[in-house]
Amino acid sequence: MILLFPAVDSNLLKFLYDDNQKVEPEWYIPIIPMVLINGAEGIGTGWACKIPNYDPREIVNNISRLLNHEDPLPMLPRYKNFKGVIHELGPNQYLVSGEVSVLDKNTIEITELPVRTWTQTYKESVLEPMLQGTEKTPSLISDYKEYHTDSTVKFVVRMSDEKLAQAEAAGLHKVFKLQSSLTCNSMVLFDHMGCLKRYDSVQDILREFFELRLHYYKLRKDWLIGSLGAEAAKLSNQARFVLEKIEGKISIENKSKRELIRMLVQKGYESDPVAAWNKAQEKAQEEDDHDGNESDSSLHSGTSSGPNFNYILNMSLWCLTKEKVEELLKQRDQKVRELQNLKEKSPEDLWKEDLAVFIEELDVSVFTVGGPVDEWLARAEVRCAIPPTAFLCRVCMFSPCLRGLSPGPPVSSHIPKTCMADCLNTLNCPST
Repeated sequence: MILLFPAVDSNLLKFLYDDNQKVEPEWYIPIIPMVLINGAEGIGTGWACKIPNYDPREIVNNISRLLNHEDPLPMLPRYKNFKGVIHELGPNQYLVSGEVSVLDKNTIEITELPVRTWTQTYKESVLEPMLQGTEKTPSLISDYKEYHTDSTVKFVVRMSDEKLAQAEAAGLHKVFKLQSSLTCNSMVLFDHMGCLKRYDSVQDILREFFELRLHYYKLRKDWLIGSLGAEAAKLSNQARFVLEKIEGKISIENKSKRELIRMLVQKGYESDPVAAWNKAQEKAQEEDDHDGNESDSSLHSGTSSGPNFNYILNMSLWCLTKEKVEELLKQRDQKVRELQNLKEKSPEDLWKEDLAVFIEELDVSVFTVGGPVDEWLARAEVRCAIPPTAFLCRVCMFSPCLRGLSPGPPVSSHIPKTCMADCLNTLNCPST
């Protein structure tokens, strides 16, 4: 979750208030559009939505193309652990096929069902009628066995030579109902302004997310430059004071605090840069959260108490030793280099770095079952119906998640998984 929702971005979000208590942001903004990984499906008041899952690697690749001023490539839906095949029939129309193979002249093996098909449902609605037959339709199969695990499907079906040949001629996927259609012509989501909007394609969703996220990377860079600049200025002032004290250019013995402050101001020392920057950020944030409430702004404007040099005057005598001076100078130089490196980077560079770290961890998690990213993305298998507008949460810019409703069937026979938004403490989808 840390990789998808960098902690530094929380400083840029607009927080909500409940009973005058700061609670949570209006929405979170991950480094990739989670609605395309989670998928969304359901019916709201006057609207319906259906968006399939997509491969996070393809999404990252398309974001990288947009960062390089290239058009995104088409993407096919992708479901974790689904071993079947998904074909594109037309714009937003797909054919989802399970897996079936012939073992011998009397036996076939079904090892994957279409997406969103329960193992038990398939057994009762397809295999049992084929086994029992009806008055008008004779039985097609003679027997079947089940060899499932908690994450895989396996039906071994036996039938006569003649009927197997007929099924192969007609198409095993068609006869055994191992194909389903997937149509996504209704992509309706909340945008970052909280307005319902209909999208014609996943590329439109991706592009809109891209523009907003890139804007927030620009805001992040500005915020980090301000933060690192304040820290660098503080260390520079401390280092300068220590060096001037050692060289005898500054005398602080037997002087009043007021005289010391006047001397530091005359010599061009800055009032605590970090405290001043933090206060400015808090004031700006509160004015934004409270829509510029006059009482709040007047309160802050009256709390100024002059220059603050405690960060210099409270330094201990140990700071004058050779080791401490070298350490302080090293910290100053490191912070200055860090600030300079940040200034040389563009917002696009910051985004690319986040994506590279995410993909690296994602590749590691492929070989580490239960790894942090693997565990996070595994939760994207759940399908949540869209409730009425009043109950839609706007997590991750375009959230398909809901409060208080059960998810739909998981992929194939895989067990239901908790909705990803529980990591944001907004909901828990109960198991079925």
